[in-house]
Parts: sequence; C-alpha cells; structure tokens
Amino acid sequence: MHLDSLVYKNIAQEFQEKYDCALGKRRLDSVLVERGTCSNKGRNAKSFLLKNEVFVNGERKTDGKTAVESGDEIEIRQMDGEKTRFKIEEDIYIAIDKPKGVVCSNVSDSHETVFEWLKRTADFPAGDIDRLHMVGRLDSETSGLLILTTDGSFSHFLTNPESGIEKTYHVLLKNGVDTESRKRYSRKAKDGVTMPPEKKSPEEMSGKTELRWISGTECLATLTEGKFHEVRRIFRALGNEVAELRRIAIGNMTLNGTEPRALTPNDILSSVERYRP
Repeated sequence: MHLDSLVYKNIAQEFQEKYDCALGKRRLDSVLVERGTCSNKGRNAKSFLLKNEVFVNGERKTDGKTAVESGDEIEIRQMDGEKTRFKIEEDIYIAIDKPKGVVCSNVSDSHETVFEWLKRTADFPAGDIDRLHMVGRLDSETSGLLILTTDGSFSHFLTNPESGIEKTYHVLLKNGVDTESRKRYSRKAKDGVTMPPEKKSPEEMSGKTELRWISGTECLATLTEGKFHEVRRIFRALGNEVAELRRIAIGNMTLNGTEPRALTPNDILSSVERYRP
C-alpha cells in the first residue's frame, strides 16, 4: 500500500523533518517544542528564536532548521532573564515480543505490565525504560511484536491510520474453514465488515483487511487500522472465533527472535521506506 504524495507529506512531515535519518540528527525547533519552550514549529518557533537567545554548544542559533543531535548542549536565555540549560537525550526505540498475559498498560493490579516485564527480563537501564511509551497496544491475550519508544513523532506516524502502515497478525481460528468459506471470508474482510460491539467500543465497520490462508484454521491478517480488538471482532462478524493471535510485523519490521532488542536507524528507516511515495 502506497500513500499519495499529499497524504504522505501531511502525515509524515514532522517525522521526516525531525530526522536526517542517515546522520541521526534532529531539528532545533522540534526539540524546543517537545520541551514546551514554544508551542509549535514554524512561525512560533521562528519568533521565539529571534526574540530570545538560543545557543547550541555555545553558538547562538536563530534558524529552527538547525540540525542538532544527542549530546548537544542547549542553553536558552529568555527576554525576561530566565535561563535554561539541558543536554539533548537520544531517542530510544525498542522492539519486543510481548508474551500472552502481559498487559499494555502503565499500571495494573491483576497482570504484569509491559514495563514491569521489560525491567525483569531485559538488559536495559531502568531509567531508559521509564522514558518509553508504547506504539499502539496488544490485548493481554495477544502476543507478538510491540514497539516502545521515546519518540512521539515516530509513534504518531506508525499508529495514524492515514499513514497506511500495515500490521500483520498470525491468526489461529477456533473452527476450521473450507475452501469456499475462505474465499467468502477474504472477500468480506477486504470490503470491511460490521464488527459487533465490545465493551466500550460500539458496532462499527472494520478497516479493509487482507487474509492470506495457510490452512483451514490458520491465516495471516494484514490491516492498517487498530480499532479495539479489531482482528478478533472481524472474525466474530464472519461467524468464527480467534483462538490464538500473534502480531508478526509492523510495516517492514518483523520479529527477530524473542529477546527485546534496540532498533537501529536502519530498522527505523526500513519500517517506513515502502510507504514513501
């Protein structure tokens, strides 16, 4: 699935502008916005940089497009005399294979959370884990690929349905499906089905979903949305039940072993490369 140039520009502009991916650099105005120093990029950031003194490693900068990177020291001297100094922290990107029974939540009284599980099983500093947020969610009974990051722009790009980023799941069904029924399932899923209500989610249409059959009880389901329990509700609408569900890919990123791993710049680039116009 490819985005037309206008949609890609509107959705991914912040992500593209924030990074010079080959060099791992970011824009100064993005850093200022993230820290709440100014409200948005463009005109607001430009005005802030002209009215106040902003230094990068001791050198004054007035252009919001100035490239900065982790380790750079930023000093801000505002017109009212207030001074702020900080060092840019590197964004973190981690891929994990979430087990069943672990919940995508910051706090839970009944289950181990993703963050508790990560601190218990992975060799990452606890302080870094505390900075992370989840890119989308998986329910407690679904296992598989989950991305955690400190980068809000990257997270927004991956989860926004208009970005067209595909998520692929391995589905094991409770009831076997014959050849003709598989064709019917595939046709209906591709067109979208009316999903039954569940908990706080009302009856609603599913996104277009591609089904690739492995056997009468197994298939791969690929979709770009992430509505509540969407894959499970799609098959319920088709008259079946999901027995096991596992996410195996987000964009071009796939599970690579079961151990949590830090993503490289190449991993991040490849995750969105196919969606560039």
